[in-house]
Amino acid sequence: MARGGYRNGAGRKKGLRNKISAKKVLAKIDSEDCKDPLTIMVDIMNRAYAEDDYRLALEAARGAAPYIHAKLSESKVELNQVKLDKMSDDELNRLIEDGEETVSEEENT
Repeated sequence: MARGGYRNGAGRKKGLRNKISAKKVLAKIDSEDCKDPLTIMVDIMNRAYAEDDYRLALEAARGAAPYIHAKLSESKVELNQVKLDKMSDDELNRLIEDGEETVSEEENT
């Protein structure tokens, strides 16, 4: 048996009409009866929760969550370890002064 390519009688017949026209689809989307999927999921979640159907409420919440709450992304933090026992008194004083300036700047904002 041949795979792929042209086969007699295969595929959609020429001249067949669509079962539903694009105009009808667009009209339905534009009508007030049509809600977006997120609204439907939130409605299902709220109704299920009110009726104590927690399993359904949880499933609807899982579906809606990515569209409502942003996903947290990673952030890089670079830490520089300072060996205080090997610093001179001047270096330690400078480090303390820099820290005080940073704290006062944060308090002003």
